Amino acid sequence: MSLRFAFFLSILAGALCAQQKNIPLSYDSDWLYNFTDNKNPGQQPIHSGFRPAIENQEKHFLSEYSFRNLIDLATQLDSTYLMPARSKFIKRKLKQESLIIINDTNDKFHFTIDPLFNFQLGRGNDGINSENLYTNTRGFMVRGDIGKNLSFESSFYENQSTFPDYISTYADLYKVIPGQGRWKKFKTNGYDYAMAAGYLSYTPNKHINVQLGHGKHFVGDGYRSLLLSDNAFNYPHLRVTTTFGKIQYTNLYAVFINLSNGHSITSLGSEPLFQKKAASFQFLNWNVHKRIQLGLFQGIIWEAADSKNRQNLDVNYFNPVIFTNSLVYSLNNTNNVLLGSTLKLKIFKNLSIYGQYVLDGYDVKGSVFNKQGFQVGFKGHNLFTAKNLSILMEYNQVRPYTYASIDPEQSYSHYNQPLAHPLGANFREFTGILSYRYKDFISRAKLTYASIGTNNRFQILPFFPQPLGSTMGNNIFVSDISAVNGINSTNNFQNQGEQLTIVNIDFSISYIVNPVTNMQLTAGFIYRDGDPVNGPFTMPYISFKTSLSNLYYDF
Repeated sequence: MSLRFAFFLSILAGALCAQQKNIPLSYDSDWLYNFTDNKNPGQQPIHSGFRPAIENQEKHFLSEYSFRNLIDLATQLDSTYLMPARSKFIKRKLKQESLIIINDTNDKFHFTIDPLFNFQLGRGNDGINSENLYTNTRGFMVRGDIGKNLSFESSFYENQSTFPDYISTYADLYKVIPGQGRWKKFKTNGYDYAMAAGYLSYTPNKHINVQLGHGKHFVGDGYRSLLLSDNAFNYPHLRVTTTFGKIQYTNLYAVFINLSNGHSITSLGSEPLFQKKAASFQFLNWNVHKRIQLGLFQGIIWEAADSKNRQNLDVNYFNPVIFTNSLVYSLNNTNNVLLGSTLKLKIFKNLSIYGQYVLDGYDVKGSVFNKQGFQVGFKGHNLFTAKNLSILMEYNQVRPYTYASIDPEQSYSHYNQPLAHPLGANFREFTGILSYRYKDFISRAKLTYASIGTNNRFQILPFFPQPLGSTMGNNIFVSDISAVNGINSTNNFQNQGEQLTIVNIDFSISYIVNPVTNMQLTAGFIYRDGDPVNGPFTMPYISFKTSLSNLYYDF
């Protein structure tokens, strides 16, 4: 049995009671989700454009490949993951089950507890200095179902880490660990930080799911998203998903944070009152054909809170109808409006082509307000007659000044990180990922190659704060007024400025210990070339971790 099927089974372990939980938003489970879609060519495709996916939204798939049938198939093909009942308790807990499982005899309650961790050690070398770099993460996750309509999940991570110079520089400048929130100093050069997530998921009928929680989301079918990604920190949200056959419609309401006081005044010595900004997103996913999936997107960052941190929301914030608010406010309004679309074509059984288009402003060629970007890629499984070989190749391009705003408080960001691509804007990027599985082992090679137009190529990050002077359009946190050629200029172009080239390579071999939490032992090697002052950064590493979320250090 393929590892992806085994992971899929473990994720759906609670589905015997109910099916309202989210499939983890991670690269491994995304591959699994698409892999299972390829195994289901005769049925309506899964709605893959908005993640995390919800178990109960794909009942047409689960009915075809029922949980029981999958267990029977797995038992025939691979006894490693689904062991017979006579297996020893410790072996089952290590290889197959959650650490603690509580089931009601009437199947009205299901509850699990699992440890979460990441113990990683590497030897970093940037051509000048060589030092040990580590991550020490401990946490837990609880998941459960109450009756047939309500599910819940909660997780917490406590971390201490030391990082390569480019990540430490980012953390010091922007006061956050990429994707994981604020930090405090730990020992001499370390960082201490924590992250919590969770949600309640309620499904009153087969068409509607409502979630209230604190977490991340992702729009699209690729490795990156130019519309909404899981690059930034967790945020409070209300998500309403409506599914009618070939149509899935998602409304997402969120609260984001600017790590500035928004001109509010706090008492001396007290914690700053960071500025809030509300956001609303609509995504319409349509299975036009069993081989064609089309998505339409609208996102709005509403005017940030005032000097007293009051959010004076317009009634249209609650408008659930896609594109109507963009007609009311237009793309160049004070409210930062973003439009987009996604497309996925299943060319063959195991090969799909996908893409995105983002529109943040439209004007004459070369204008500061001509803000656009696109993505094109393909991914496949079991290619070239090689069983269990998976590949993804993707190209992203975003024009200068996209995602920024005349008012920097309205940028398309949260916790000082872009909500879309981690490189901001004014870049071209190629990504290639090759994965191969053999029994319980996975080998993976990932390459990202990016060319970014910056103010100064002698920097170790794709964008620095530029409070004074002009910007070439890469830094989304800077006002459009600071455009290098003036806000009314029409001679701006793709990748304008000095070129900064960043190459990231990550090769790893992992042994999957327990697919319930994607627990794995990994040995790998990282190479990054993008520092014009120091030499390329290299780091061999080993880790023992549970991997249920994405962390993006490849910028």
